Amino acid sequence: MRVLLVAACIAGLFCVTSSWSETAAQNPRPGHVVGHIDGIRFEGEQFHIWGWACQQGNNNSIAIHLYADHAANVTPKGAFVLAGSANLPNEAAINQLCQDHGGKHRFQIDVPNQALATYQGKTIYVHGIRAAGDLDDTAIAESGKWQFPNPPVFRSVPAAYPPLSGAYTSSPQHPRVFTIQADLKDLAARINSPGTFSAQNFGRLAARIRNDLASNIDWDATYSGCDIDIYLHAFSIESKGGYAGEIRAEEQLRVATNVRTGASAPAGAAIVAARLALYAALVGAGATAPLGAPTAGEATLLAKKILLAWANHGFRGQNGNFFRKPDQFCNASGKPVFPGALQISRGVIYTIHAQDLLQSLHALSPEEETQLSSFHSAMYDWIRNTRNEEVSLALKSRHPDEVYSNQTANHLVALLAAARLLDDKPRFHAALYGGDAAIPMSLPWTELFNYVMYGVSDTPLIRITPNSSEDPRQSSAAYSTKIVAPGEINDRFRDLNPLQGIGYPVYTLEHLYSTAEIMKIAGLDAYGYRGFRRQSVEMATQYYACYAWQAGFYKTVTADNARACPDYQQYIGKVVNDVESVILIGAYRFPKNPAITELEAAARAEATRQDALDAVRFGRWRD
Repeated sequence: MRVLLVAACIAGLFCVTSSWSETAAQNPRPGHVVGHIDGIRFEGEQFHIWGWACQQGNNNSIAIHLYADHAANVTPKGAFVLAGSANLPNEAAINQLCQDHGGKHRFQIDVPNQALATYQGKTIYVHGIRAAGDLDDTAIAESGKWQFPNPPVFRSVPAAYPPLSGAYTSSPQHPRVFTIQADLKDLAARINSPGTFSAQNFGRLAARIRNDLASNIDWDATYSGCDIDIYLHAFSIESKGGYAGEIRAEEQLRVATNVRTGASAPAGAAIVAARLALYAALVGAGATAPLGAPTAGEATLLAKKILLAWANHGFRGQNGNFFRKPDQFCNASGKPVFPGALQISRGVIYTIHAQDLLQSLHALSPEEETQLSSFHSAMYDWIRNTRNEEVSLALKSRHPDEVYSNQTANHLVALLAAARLLDDKPRFHAALYGGDAAIPMSLPWTELFNYVMYGVSDTPLIRITPNSSEDPRQSSAAYSTKIVAPGEINDRFRDLNPLQGIGYPVYTLEHLYSTAEIMKIAGLDAYGYRGFRRQSVEMATQYYACYAWQAGFYKTVTADNARACPDYQQYIGKVVNDVESVILIGAYRFPKNPAITELEAAARAEATRQDALDAVRFGRWRD
């Protein structure tokens, strides 16, 4: 979609020069028609052209006429589109240029979508129509600069989304969220086969566990303040990096988490706990630990310590209760921040996995199980409430498509995982389908799936985030195309830098795989699910596999190396990052699809180079 840059209103006021002096303003003769097109913007359900126009020295508001392709007073004459009025209140600077006192001279022309369909791409001319005298009706400043944009696409949405096949099946056994005991035993057997990909990765996992146990980190330390980014680094992610506003220095983290003297602050405690619990569970399932590797008992004790520390002392307000409202978090300066569900759900996914695995090892007492389950129940409610408010605000904004993104996909993994951990069918169904008045869910999984992924003969979403340039390399932070390809994933802010162009959609796809694993264990078939445009997880994996095949893993997409991939133009300049992760699990779940499996060996090699070990999807590959 061509979306045009909006001119600065006030700057535009002084683009018009007048031959009239203050003395001339008192002349009774009719003055010139002047004005300025300030820009084109999308609000509500349509585009609007806005600016100002007047007849100098005349307080009356004037009519304006909109033409396409040419002005009205030239040959060939432009095509008349519609008429409007410059009768909206304006600022004092416009009164000065109009040489009157108190008139209304601003306009906002609503351009019907039918008119956009007729004149899209043609140049815009706005004429001010004189209120008095016989002067020419002048095309105002910036006429000829702007073009009619393409009409917004209104994607048809079904009254109800297709349901998944299968039915929720309760289970008294642990693990039951991302894996089951049979999966652990199968993986342990593959680990015990020398030279396999599983054996190599288990060796790397054991090395990570050794480092975790030997670190100088105070794993008893937690945080209960309002700074959302303390949670992000101490609880949810191990990386010290992130967006500029999210970074917290080591000393900030140490002070905030009140670590013991000489120790370091926790970093990604949730991820570490899941890694430890996974290692212990695999050893318990029969995997042979490498020579000199830590014992399962050592890993279990530390995982348990981390979980109970955060469940009993973290995420609390001044009253000592768990945070329940979205507005209870702040930034480093203490200013309230919103939203915050992403920062928390990133970690909650891993603490759920850790609790599930520890319960399968019978490593928790009944009291400890209750403490951890209460914690994850509270996290379900907090993420759900925050997600609902985020969606409500977004749907009232100019670009509601932004809720269909990797963030919501991350939230839904946490919600479905928590419900499954608690074996709570109503909460599970609320996150999957919505429609439960007792557990409101503004954006359930089925709606996300049908919106976040494009299908057969599909079109872009309603009210998509506009481009700042027709060149995808220049349109930051968002970029949208007029056409979309089956399997392509929507993430409007994927254009902030080269790593997000493909990385953000793949991040969404990783989460769709995680939810598919949860649902498979719970008795529902997300892998066989088809959206109302025939979208599927397999289709999306095949789409991004094309870029790995044509351009190469972690290579930059060009017009030459990715021409075989549908809609490749929008990815020019983007890096093919993280695709190996979905190729591996895609080959595992769709072994008959050669477009995915033929990349499997290269994906294994790339995953080893990237040293990527994710506890949630660990073992979801073929040997």
